[in-house]
Amino acid sequence: MAPVSKLARTLPTAADVAAGMDEAFTVAGSSHRGPVFVDVPMDELFNTAETRLATAPTRVRETPDADAIDAIARLVASAERPVLVLGTDVWADGADEAALALVESIGIPAITNGMGRGVIPGGHPLLVTKARGQALGTSDLVVVVGTPLDFRLSYGSFGGKDGAPLTRVVHLADSAGQVSHHAHLAGWAHGDLALVLTDLGHAVDRIGPRDWTPWRTALQETVAATAARDAELLGATADPVHPARIYGELVPRLEDDAVVIGDGGDFVSFAGKFIEPKRPGGWLDPGPYGCLGAGLGAAMAARLVRPSSQVVLLLGDGAAGFSLMDVDSLVRQNLPVVMICGNNSAWGLEKGPMQMLYGYDVAADLAPQTSYDGVVRSLGGAGETVTDPKQIGPAIDRAFASGVPYLVNVITDVNAAYPRSTFGI
Repeated sequence: MAPVSKLARTLPTAADVAAGMDEAFTVAGSSHRGPVFVDVPMDELFNTAETRLATAPTRVRETPDADAIDAIARLVASAERPVLVLGTDVWADGADEAALALVESIGIPAITNGMGRGVIPGGHPLLVTKARGQALGTSDLVVVVGTPLDFRLSYGSFGGKDGAPLTRVVHLADSAGQVSHHAHLAGWAHGDLALVLTDLGHAVDRIGPRDWTPWRTALQETVAATAARDAELLGATADPVHPARIYGELVPRLEDDAVVIGDGGDFVSFAGKFIEPKRPGGWLDPGPYGCLGAGLGAAMAARLVRPSSQVVLLLGDGAAGFSLMDVDSLVRQNLPVVMICGNNSAWGLEKGPMQMLYGYDVAADLAPQTSYDGVVRSLGGAGETVTDPKQIGPAIDRAFASGVPYLVNVITDVNAAYPRSTFGI
């Protein structure tokens, strides 16, 4: 376990357990956060020991280098077309308030990435995720915060669109080990992200940013145009159902504090396009590796942590096959969750790219119109299959009103794949 965890150790006696577990939680929760593996020998699990329980660990907040922050502030203040990218670690590091304050205080356009969605509320005039291609392709400075420069962000290579030159890139991370080593960076800093973003805002204020009104206006116009184009898909009346129609029915029904969990491939790609959470923590996903099957666990946690909020789990039919039996736990623990399955009877994220690359696909089809709602009903929950786009909204209403784990199994068009121009490699 050591190569894939921050700490891996065996606690040899019962007397070692209290201090060992305290260390495990401290290491796991320290930047950069990650998994810890602890093993206790079976015979010691039945022994007893006296110990003094530790108090909750005090969070150590690493202060960013002031000179590095000042240098980055000068880059931001001198840029004509800057954009800020806010990733998962902004939320995980508790820096969401500092991020929103920075965006609003200096007026910089922002894109949210991964579980950073919701840090800038959906509909905010400075949230330009719907103009992502234009923002990253024509900007002259991209400041990436709290997320790696991986395939989702072109490995840190931006610009070049419509004849624009390559863009200068700044990387801000929660720890030194997370700062990119492969990208050519114009600046970087690391530390507690709330401190990083607060200090950066103060430094830019001291210098005085340029007037970015023309740049913001251009991006906002693209956001509005994209939303107008999306409206047609969101209201699609096609038979079989276009996956986008599901989001056309779901999004208006989501409350501001709703938690939406993505567990799927092609179907959840549409969610990333259409769902913009209103609050931090309003979007959960399995991360850049897309490990299917994590959604039910996340749904349980979200229901426990936010008992009064809507909790919606979005499942592809492939992902449903990994963990739908965990509905048994939802039922036994009385944890009502609304599940929506985009059921196109295929591994859509594999079938489409194979067809694009090779002209054929193999091992990508699933049984047609499987009754995943029947599985949920057999485990003590409820649900229904929907084939008519006009019935999606009423079915979602019944799911929210049911008070039990409820799966809306929507049969969708396998040929209505998420539009892709790249495979991220």
